[in-house]
Amino acid sequence: MKLLSTDIAHIALKPILIRQIQEAIRLSKEIIRRDKVSDLSCKGYLSKDIEQPQTVPLNRINRGTSEIEYVSAIALKLSRLPGESVDVVQTIDAQTISAYLTNSIKAVGDKAIVHQPLSDALWRNFTVKVVPSGWIHLQLSDLGLASWLQILTERSIRLGDRLRQKNVHENDNQLLRNATRLFELQYAHARCCSQIYLAQQVGLLSLSKNSSECSFSEFQLESVLTPKPFPWLDSRQLLRFQHPAEHKLISQLVATVDTLSDAPSQRSILKVGENLSQNFIKFHAACRVFAEIKTAEPELAQARLGLVLATQAVLKALLEEGLDVCAPMKL
Repeated sequence: MKLLSTDIAHIALKPILIRQIQEAIRLSKEIIRRDKVSDLSCKGYLSKDIEQPQTVPLNRINRGTSEIEYVSAIALKLSRLPGESVDVVQTIDAQTISAYLTNSIKAVGDKAIVHQPLSDALWRNFTVKVVPSGWIHLQLSDLGLASWLQILTERSIRLGDRLRQKNVHENDNQLLRNATRLFELQYAHARCCSQIYLAQQVGLLSLSKNSSECSFSEFQLESVLTPKPFPWLDSRQLLRFQHPAEHKLISQLVATVDTLSDAPSQRSILKVGENLSQNFIKFHAACRVFAEIKTAEPELAQARLGLVLATQAVLKALLEEGLDVCAPMKL
């Protein structure tokens, strides 16, 4: 059974959060209009200044762990826009935006997850906190991160026409000049595929009824039958990953998907792909899947295989759609 496909905009965390922040401010704006606190027509307040995703300040905090946390100074930005009344500045503050975001999470969480869009299924697992400086922190729970990783193992990723149309006009000589860097990405993808093939050969996972009977030259990546889902979480519902190389790979997966969702240049794609491939190679060297781990900690071995599958999915999209080159299964 072939993998389902999904647009990267539906699973990239940063654009999901930006859309929620924009919606929170839009709702605040409607309430101000309703209560006639201020005339919002001047200088396009809350329209031109936040209508484009790149105008919403949002960055991810890299703590060197598997924690996925973003921070936004949107309230500070709005308070410093020239020509706005004190009423508007005081009405749309960090606490107000945070309250709207929290209510949105609760509303999504109250609905059955089975029929929810992927973006809502991820959004429901965020928590919102405001610090005294006015910064808004949005943190993904371990359950949410496990859900995100599981999506990567179950879907093929589409980067969208916007990125393909943009990069088709870029100079192919750039890829030729960076042939060594490109090979590193292809090598990492091939290593992922060989690990997945070996895993189904020894029974750590199954991909299809006939995959275990195929030679590697005939092997095709398809939907994972077991384990489903991967055992990302332990009995306490916490991520079972403890090794720094695991944390760095997860962090780079999030960063790579965020970058690819923003229609980057080929130069940026190469850079983020290089970072991902290097982190995968370090993970591959430091975190065993087979040998004694397979016997002593089979769930950890399977969870690590999940990271391999997630990395393969992202590298495949990056190579085939982002750079328009093949994603080889072997080299």
